[in-house]
Amino acid sequence: MVMIQIPAVDQAFLLLLIVSCLGTCLVRAFWELEQVRARRIASPSRKRDEA
Repeated sequence: MVMIQIPAVDQAFLLLLIVSCLGTCLVRAFWELEQVRARRIASPSRKRDEA
């Protein structure tokens, strides 16, 4: 098995890139869940007000 030698600066850059991508994905997922939850909470109250 051959290990490719990557300079430390490149390793740090790749690590930051991966972490930022994962963080962005997590934030986006939680944001979507909050939007769905907020819509679900808001929907029944609107229906009650109209009836």
